[in-house]
Amino acid sequence: MRPILFHIGSFPIHSYGVMLVIAFLVGLVVVRLRAPKLEIDPNRITDALVGALFAGVIGARLTFFVLEWPYYLAHPKEMLSLQFAGLTSFGGLAFGLAWMLIWAKRTKTPVYKMMDCIAPSFLIATAIGRVGCLLNGCCYGGVCSVNFPLKLYVDGQWHVAAQVYDSAMNLIGLGILLMIERKTKLFSGQAAGLALIFTGLSRFIYEFSRGGTLAQVNAGIATSEYLIGKITEAQVAALVVMVIGGGIFLSAVRKPNHVPEFNGSSPAA
Repeated sequence: MRPILFHIGSFPIHSYGVMLVIAFLVGLVVVRLRAPKLEIDPNRITDALVGALFAGVIGARLTFFVLEWPYYLAHPKEMLSLQFAGLTSFGGLAFGLAWMLIWAKRTKTPVYKMMDCIAPSFLIATAIGRVGCLLNGCCYGGVCSVNFPLKLYVDGQWHVAAQVYDSAMNLIGLGILLMIERKTKLFSGQAAGLALIFTGLSRFIYEFSRGGTLAQVNAGIATSEYLIGKITEAQVAALVVMVIGGGIFLSAVRKPNHVPEFNGSSPAA
């Protein structure tokens, strides 16, 4: 774990923030490569994604404030912290997606087509973001034995490296999605539906071992809702995301995507 990568003068550069930037840039590259195949202007969707990034970070922070309001009511100064110790991914997803839906409506871009364009990037960004959690020393799993594979030594105890497992599951989901796109003629919206199912399933499994951070536990944040073996609020949200993804997949517009590289057919097929 290395929360601070380096300093510029006296200003610390946090690893989590750096990984968020990397996640965004990698995801952006993928979106720009996919956009022309889905008849979307790469430059216009790039502008939209920059806005979604800011909306997502604000949403992730605000959602965490709401979930942990009693704590922040007693410690108001920590609301301005730049330590990235209080972000909720589902809040970020909701606010970021809301921004993209507004953009799609304003630009008259089909919503499902827009969602298909960003679907793989979402899985990639989530996987990279979890590496940021690993470096930041947050979101690791509960106490485990010394023989447990992929573990972290924190405060004198071995913990499950839950971040690594979540990252790996999102990458596996990405691989399955891309394989399906190449071998199957997906209909508009189905790639997005699959991405939501995969990321929801990954988060649901991940939450069984998540333990939070020592600082969060000591501060009274992320304790009871993150106990191993219990269904958490995040798992309920993950189930909702999976249901939404399944609904999108099944109700997707019955019209093939214009992605010849993915399905091996011509746009007119």
